[in-house]
Amino acid sequence: MNVIRLASLVMVIAVAAAAAYAFAPRQLPPFAASTIRADRLQINSIAQAASRLVAAGEAGNILYSDDRGAHWRQASVPEQARSTLNQIVFTDAQHGIAVGHDGTILKTDNGGTAWRRVRFDDQHSEPLLNAAAIGERSGMKLYAVGSFGRFLVSRDGGEHWDDVASLPKIDEAHLNALVVGPGNRLMLTGENGLLLRSPDGGVHWERLSLPYKGSMFGAMALSPDLWLAFGMRGNVLRSEDFGASWEPVKTGLQTSFFGGTRLQDGRIVLVGQGGAMLVSDDLGKSFRIHRIGGMATLTSIVEISPGTALVGGEAGIALERL
Repeated sequence: MNVIRLASLVMVIAVAAAAAYAFAPRQLPPFAASTIRADRLQINSIAQAASRLVAAGEAGNILYSDDRGAHWRQASVPEQARSTLNQIVFTDAQHGIAVGHDGTILKTDNGGTAWRRVRFDDQHSEPLLNAAAIGERSGMKLYAVGSFGRFLVSRDGGEHWDDVASLPKIDEAHLNALVVGPGNRLMLTGENGLLLRSPDGGVHWERLSLPYKGSMFGAMALSPDLWLAFGMRGNVLRSEDFGASWEPVKTGLQTSFFGGTRLQDGRIVLVGQGGAMLVSDDLGKSFRIHRIGGMATLTSIVEISPGTALVGGEAGIALERL
């Protein structure tokens, strides 16, 4: 056998051995607990479903964690429902909705593990920006609000949605946030200083006046009468009479705020543009800068243990000590 034939035979044997190894049955290593990097996905909302955390954001991605954010799994979402999601709301440990672009509304009945699409607007591309739930299970109403005055209601747990017809004239202004307070009180914030309140769960609405005429991106109920509203250019407003009058709160910043929460110890935290985080120890009368810096905007925050929170935003999900 000459050298050329010997080399050819060795090559054939090597290829055959490689093929046999590739197709031979063997034990495969387990998949990692997290199928997606939670720190590499834009997150617009983080919600709690009992002890589970659920987060949603770009391209219709929804993640869930059962170990307080240490590991994340990717929820099952229909391939045709890949619009960016802006808000998640859970009504109990198993049932919740997520709203987003293209008028998309997703629903879960198993605590966020799997989702199905219940609404999609194939005629318009306006996003739904926020959602809220009010009332007990038998009489619960779900609301979804968004661009150009879009305001939807569901009375059957999110399966079907109708337009709300009881709003005052708002000239198709963008509706940014709908917040539920004690006693079925609702506050609706929007662009150009738009503010509406409802004392009866959305049956009747009244348009109010704000001292700031720019967009307000969120609100927070601290009691039936004590409310905060926050928005563009560092503007934070405080009301002690359910929005009838407002006083500006100095923040020392010109960055916009998009989310907030009240911690178990009573402190209030706001998050926003440029990684900004403000903390108040006196029910919103004053704020101090907890941290600021970076290009990544923060959109949401949820406390996972006393003094420890998860924040979501353009750079994904991160742990924060407060």
